[in-house]
Amino acid sequence: MASTSLVYRALDAQVVAGHADDPALSTGTGTMSYAQLLHESASIAGALAQLGLEPGTPVVLDGLDEHVEVVAVLALARVGAVPSTEGAVRLTGRPPVLSVSDQDPVAWNVLLHAGRTDPAPAPQTDPVDYAEKLTSTYERVFSTLLDGGTVS
Repeated sequence: MASTSLVYRALDAQVVAGHADDPALSTGTGTMSYAQLLHESASIAGALAQLGLEPGTPVVLDGLDEHVEVVAVLALARVGAVPSTEGAVRLTGRPPVLSVSDQDPVAWNVLLHAGRTDPAPAPQTDPVDYAEKLTSTYERVFSTLLDGGTVS
């Protein structure tokens, strides 16, 4: 069965369709291809899963630069977590740090390295209304990637 999840269609399908080297994200931090954005968001998602995040977990994203926020949103979509305005899990700051209520804070670069050993795959499907909620909150990110464009 082909995957129909939002994050699969936004990233994985673009890579499979031959757009791996096309620019997907361009900010003051730099430019990433679809393959690089897929790799980085899957690595972050893998680390989030290792830390116990699961579908439906609310995650607060606050004070992030645009580059990190886009990668974080795509990572959350890979594990099915939900960007939220409140919750025990928070990804905040510059440089970003992940805080989970009962664990020591984890720096972004540590998440990247930890997740590279077991990057998270895209889910086959999304929970009911998940794609709609994520798309309405991050419409520019998902509409741009779904169209094969560059988020900037």
